[in-house]
Amino acid sequence: MATNDVRGLTPALGVPLTSFLTVMFALVSWGSFTDDRFPYLGPILVAGLLVVGTGVSARLLRVHGAVVVLLQLLFGTIATSLLVVHHPMPVTAGGRARVVAEMTEAYTAFNPFDLPMSGSGIAPYLIPGGVAAVLLADILAVSMRRPPMMGLVVLGVFTVPFSIIGAGGWGGVSWVTFALTATTFLVMLRLDRAQQLGRWGRRLDEDLPIAPAAGPAVIGVSAVAIALLAPAWMPSPDITLPGLGPGDGNGPLRVINPTVGLYDDLRRQSDEIMVSVTPVYGDTETPPTYLRVGALTKFTGTEWTSGNRDVPSDQTGVATFEPPMSDPTLLGAETTYQLRASNKFQSTWLPVFTHPLEVIAKGPWRYDEDTLDFMSTEGRDATVAGQQWRTTSAPVEPSQQRLLAAGEPGVGAPPGMTDLPLLPDEVEEIALAKTADQDRPFTKAVALQNWFRHSGEFTYSLERDVGTDAAALVDFLTDNKVGYCQQYATAMAVLARELGIPARVAFGFLRGDEDEDGVWHFRGRDLHAWPELWFEDIGWVRFEPTPAAADTSEPNYTTGALGNAPDEPEAPVPSAGTSVAPVPNRPQREAPDTPEVTDTADEESNAGAVWAGVGIVALLGAVALAAPAVIRRRRRRARLGGDVEAAWTELGDTAIDLGLPWSGTRSPREEAGILSPHLQGREPMLALQRIVAAVERDRYAEHGAGAAVGEDVRLVSAALREHADKSSRRRARLWPASIFRRPAAQASDGPTSRSERELISS
Repeated sequence: MATNDVRGLTPALGVPLTSFLTVMFALVSWGSFTDDRFPYLGPILVAGLLVVGTGVSARLLRVHGAVVVLLQLLFGTIATSLLVVHHPMPVTAGGRARVVAEMTEAYTAFNPFDLPMSGSGIAPYLIPGGVAAVLLADILAVSMRRPPMMGLVVLGVFTVPFSIIGAGGWGGVSWVTFALTATTFLVMLRLDRAQQLGRWGRRLDEDLPIAPAAGPAVIGVSAVAIALLAPAWMPSPDITLPGLGPGDGNGPLRVINPTVGLYDDLRRQSDEIMVSVTPVYGDTETPPTYLRVGALTKFTGTEWTSGNRDVPSDQTGVATFEPPMSDPTLLGAETTYQLRASNKFQSTWLPVFTHPLEVIAKGPWRYDEDTLDFMSTEGRDATVAGQQWRTTSAPVEPSQQRLLAAGEPGVGAPPGMTDLPLLPDEVEEIALAKTADQDRPFTKAVALQNWFRHSGEFTYSLERDVGTDAAALVDFLTDNKVGYCQQYATAMAVLARELGIPARVAFGFLRGDEDEDGVWHFRGRDLHAWPELWFEDIGWVRFEPTPAAADTSEPNYTTGALGNAPDEPEAPVPSAGTSVAPVPNRPQREAPDTPEVTDTADEESNAGAVWAGVGIVALLGAVALAAPAVIRRRRRRARLGGDVEAAWTELGDTAIDLGLPWSGTRSPREEAGILSPHLQGREPMLALQRIVAAVERDRYAEHGAGAAVGEDVRLVSAALREHADKSSRRRARLWPASIFRRPAAQASDGPTSRSERELISS
């Protein structure tokens, strides 16, 4: 006897859709890479639905599993290519060229420290990866019928931000994302198990639940709850819950690269007010010095990062500090400032003036005693936006004589401040060549600053991004010599370390603008980066290598008799393709990209790609509309050539398609009695009686050898269609309802019918 499979569109959609939702919820964690999730989640949603829809349609059509995967791969690739490069075929010459160009541009712009990037900038990498995750999850959960293995895909998705950004930055997974992903994953497992059990048919005891027991659901929910709550008691502070984070704990906090996104603002050069500063006590007449946000202490060879920070819980945002040097005469006048961040400044670091003596910042803030950087313990969930705090600071004002008298470089400096990875030999050769005539650490530092700032070899420009790897560094120092403050600060810090001088890169704001109320406003265009070098008994000292074309001023202790001209030369004329800020007032905002004029061939190619995409979408729509009718015809042919039960099922689906009453739970004679009024003529009535007799004999006779009734079913079905109205016949032919309806399991299904026959025969 044949057993009826769990049929219909609803059970066919259950596992694929929940698998798709699980991956989509997991992909939300990739929001760490971008300031807007829609540019990558939207295209993944469209292409993913196409992949899942192709799989569902092909499986309903009983297409071979390998062919289903090939179709999903084909349509997924076409959709992804259209969404990313606006060309349907990435393997053709034109499509491949566009893919290479798009990926090259995204790779050039991508920098783990520049995160979050703009949505369109990082999307060419995220969209193909997300669609691939959806496809792999569908293959494992549906095609291979191994839903638990789909958890490996989710784990891989979660691992991407962890491996690139680190758990201490914004690369962690929020508890909401984790809970939604785990919930849909459990629902997928539950639907898969119910579908497998449903294939065995109806239970003999109708009072017992058809669904599996609640035990697995309780276990799954408990596992999710434990996974969410356990980090609050475990000694790992990288995953937090609201109100249960590590800010009030006693263990150390490990912060990894929390400065993501600030260099993106550095290049944006907006007029938005980021921080407002009001002098309260002390020297309220002197303009505030550079407002420092943080310091980068580790150079990996491709980027400067904040490194790993072990910050104990007692180093909170309310703290006092000793002067950074033993000689109090090097400390300037103290000033207390009231600071307020605008809602636009989404920074996880708290800006303070260099060399703070006291900070009062309530909230989830802790500081690193080596750098005096203040960082949020809750990452992206708690930024400085809209916050107010107070700080007292005094500038360090060493004289040239004091700096010239500094001892050996590195004495008393924090560890690791001269560490460098393996770099090309040219970097060390340049450092030695530019300081060959100097014999003291301070004069070597000034020589490097003067080379960048006054030699006339370098050009300030916001339009040239020279990259961050070792090859780009050598190219910047030897060839193009065009860049903005990031390149100059990082290059001087690297050269200083090559000379054995402790160095780091600080970032923050230049001097702001004062309004009529005496409030200083630091804007997006004031964002800046500069190097700081360590000198014995003095501490960190600021230098300014960025050329004078930008409104930057070199410190007084680096001028005078140390070799730089008293009258600074005009900024060099930039070479073709670069631009210099026209007014030496502030680092000018980056000029908008000039739209390129495309030729007719490119326009035709774009139009062809668009029309090809429209044609593909139209074709897929037509396939989706025609699929139910095609599935219905295939089922009809298979059933009419099969056994009695298959023919009886075909008769029931015909009734359902025509809108006639058919439940699938009544006895064959009851179903026939309801269909009889819809038949006309003696032959269809006799054929229906023969069908009922054959079904009863097959189900309840000891040996159950029923005669073939395919021709009788054809006769009865034709009579039912002839008796129905035109709209019912049209609907049954084009959009058969039986495809989308799951009839109740019949008494004959599977092992149940055999058990009943054994009981009767005994």
